Amino acid sequence: MSVRHTAAGLACAFLMARGRAEGLRLLDGSAATAWRSFLAMLIAAPMYLGLKVVSTPPLPRGIDPVRLVAAEAIGYVVSWFATALVMLAVARVLDREARWPLFVAAWNWSNVVQLAVFLAAAVVASALPAALAGGVTFAALGYVLWLQWFVAREAFVIPGPRAAAVVGVDLVLGLFLSGLTLSLGTAR
Repeated sequence: MSVRHTAAGLACAFLMARGRAEGLRLLDGSAATAWRSFLAMLIAAPMYLGLKVVSTPPLPRGIDPVRLVAAEAIGYVVSWFATALVMLAVARVLDREARWPLFVAAWNWSNVVQLAVFLAAAVVASALPAALAGGVTFAALGYVLWLQWFVAREAFVIPGPRAAAVVGVDLVLGLFLSGLTLSLGTAR
């Protein structure tokens, strides 16, 4: 993995985060670029950990913290690859399989921005009264959903409603994997 590829991926993500589709031109759309984009998982991991620390309530008695951390770590890695695999099926349905590597690369790199936004929102929300904290969290979620929609629309070159469906598939997959991770991590 070269610094050049990492810089291009992060630059793509930051441009896309500002609604600038030309960020996609920084990625060549090859399978190698898609594979290299999984480095984003390592770059985003500290933010994910920080988000868990800031937003997870104290564990109830009887929950093994080591088991929970192991389940969360496994769930984190699985979610990145499961999303790419599920999106391959989605790309086939959308007749956009040739654009799937570009989508995966842009999606993965944009996850760095998404986790940074969620972490910043969680830190700010933790310092606010509950009524205001909910608004900060809701605004962060709205922005992240917009970013996912924008990446899907531009990378797959599909209309807005189809991009919304891609985001919906990701949301359902994410909720399923989060629930599974939590259930495995807190099983007694």
